[in-house]
Amino acid sequence: MTEPKQKYSFKEALAISRDFSILLLSLVIGGLGFGILSPILPKYAEEVLHTDASGLGFAYTLFAIAFAAAMLPAGYWADKIGRKQMIAGGLMLFGFTTLALAFITNVYQLAVLRILEGIGAAMEVPAAFALVIDLVPESKRGIAMGAEGTAQLIGALSGPSIGGFVAQLGYNYAFYVAAALAVTCSLLVWQIRAPKVVQVGEKPSLMAIFDAWRRNAKQSRALKAITTRGFVMGIVQGLWNLGLILYWYDKIGMSEAEVGLAMTIGVLTMMLGTLPFGAMSDARGRRPFILVGGAIMVAGLFLNVFATNVWHVFILVAISDFGGAMSNPSVGAMLADVMSKDERGRVMGAYQMIQAVGNVVGFALLGYIYDNVNKEAPIVLCSFALMAATLIIALFVQETHVVAQEAEESVPEISVVEQPELSK
Repeated sequence: MTEPKQKYSFKEALAISRDFSILLLSLVIGGLGFGILSPILPKYAEEVLHTDASGLGFAYTLFAIAFAAAMLPAGYWADKIGRKQMIAGGLMLFGFTTLALAFITNVYQLAVLRILEGIGAAMEVPAAFALVIDLVPESKRGIAMGAEGTAQLIGALSGPSIGGFVAQLGYNYAFYVAAALAVTCSLLVWQIRAPKVVQVGEKPSLMAIFDAWRRNAKQSRALKAITTRGFVMGIVQGLWNLGLILYWYDKIGMSEAEVGLAMTIGVLTMMLGTLPFGAMSDARGRRPFILVGGAIMVAGLFLNVFATNVWHVFILVAISDFGGAMSNPSVGAMLADVMSKDERGRVMGAYQMIQAVGNVVGFALLGYIYDNVNKEAPIVLCSFALMAATLIIALFVQETHVVAQEAEESVPEISVVEQPELSK
């Protein structure tokens, strides 16, 4: 018997659990710590470490490589020893590397720290994704993904302005504050009463995440297409993150303050849109928001090649990030829809590793085509890659969330003995 379509109010949708609320608070604090560093590192590398853009780009590429490589064990251990243990450990590692930035003297030391940061990020990403899904019922996955993204964006929105203010007292003070926030966030995560995940009983293996991915892909062919899209989006991120900013500096002639304002507009747009679109994906399905949001991102990004002034950039950033806010929570929820509960950490580890390989490809392509083709080439290539990522969902993935027939899962009470989930 089909159930009537549910009507959500934000108050109802967000009333999930005490532990999910703690997780959201920790994500805000963690995002704040990461955000503090974003406007500081380029200037710090130039003025204190005396390196150029290529040296800084090399350090960032090492981060992407370390992130991809560390996904192999991180996804497995997120399922094996626990989600919150991995998240807390990754945050503590980030706190250590951030504090160490205050004492380095050259770009090689920065590169080492970026490698360690990549490992720390790999510890957090699949575990955080799996923990969010563990703590919410299936009927609220979309809004949970939206809430997770919004929490991180709140921190990212506030962080740069705080970092810029604190850095006026000295770069070291900004590093001290960011490190303290990471430690605080780690301690908060330890307060979460995470449900116990029952394992199938395999021994630790570097290939365990791919074994888990293959098992889940056999159960749902959509996972293959979504993972392929993830690889393409990794390339997009590698091109987008630096290529667009370089283009704004070199072709539009924007100042650092204007670039920072453009980034703030993008983050604010994402923050305001992610939560409501996450809720709507629970009520109406994932696929429409991924397709429409992807098309809006393509348009907003590609039109940058025709921008002639800073106001054009501001408008286009708002358009493209509005598309991102529309599609991102639905992508996360769709991934959760096609994974088995006891292997989410490993499957997400495989997915994130493949996406990180795409990041490395994107960074490598960026440097070559920006210097050897023209400054518009990364934007054009990124736009076509975004279009391909959207078409993959349009052609190969059916809706994974049937609203009219969904059976709401209950979140296990942590205070009582949990019943083990039957392994598949």
